[in-house]
Amino acid sequence: MKLITFLRNPRVENVLAAILILISAILIMANNEVIFEEEEQQQVAVAKPQPKPVDKKQLKCLATNIFYEAGSEPEKGKQAVARVVINRVNHGFAPNPCSVVYQVSTVLIPIDNDPEIGDEGHKKVKLCQFSWVCESDRRPLNVNDPRYKQSERIAYNVLAYDSYKDVVPSTVLFFHNLWVNPMWPYRKVAQIGNHIFYEKPKKKVHKQPQVLAKA
Repeated sequence: MKLITFLRNPRVENVLAAILILISAILIMANNEVIFEEEEQQQVAVAKPQPKPVDKKQLKCLATNIFYEAGSEPEKGKQAVARVVINRVNHGFAPNPCSVVYQVSTVLIPIDNDPEIGDEGHKKVKLCQFSWVCESDRRPLNVNDPRYKQSERIAYNVLAYDSYKDVVPSTVLFFHNLWVNPMWPYRKVAQIGNHIFYEKPKKKVHKQPQVLAKA
C-alpha cells in the first residue's frame, strides 16, 4: 500500500513520466541511427561499380608486363603502363591484353657480309612490342615479389573496373625509358617516373579552297 501511495504522489508521477519520455527519446534516436547507417550502406553499395569478370590468363599477362616494364617505377608509372596496354586493345592493336603484350613482328634489315642472311642482302629480325618479351636473359618472374603483387592489383583494377583512366589519355599508345631515344614521330604527352608517354599526332585535314563560279 505504501508503494502504491508513493507512486500516486504527483511529484513521483511527474518524475516517472519524465524518465519514460527520456527513454523513449533515446530509443527513437538509436533507431534513427540504425536506419541512417543502413541507408548509407545502401548508397555506398549503389555508388560502387560492380567488377567485370576477369580472366586469370589476361590478368597474369597484364600484371607480368607491368612488372617487367615498370617494376621499379612508382605506382602511377605502373598504372600508366597498364593503361597503354588497354589503350592498344581499344585501338585495335590486338583483341586482348595477352595478344598486345606478346605481339611480335618480323622485319627485314639490309645487312652486308653476314652469314645468317636469309634473303639476299637482308636479315630477318624479330621485333617485340615490349622489349622484355624478346629478352631471353630476363630475371625470373617472382609472383611473391611485392612489386609483382602491386602490379597484379593494378592489373585487376584495370580489367575489373577500367581504373586509372585519368593517369594518361586514351590516345596514349607508346612509351619508352629516358635512357633511349627511338626518334619516334609521335607527340609527347607525359613523363611519369623514368618513362615518357606518347600519342600519334592527329592528322591535319587540308581543306580544298572553294572555287567560286563566275557569274
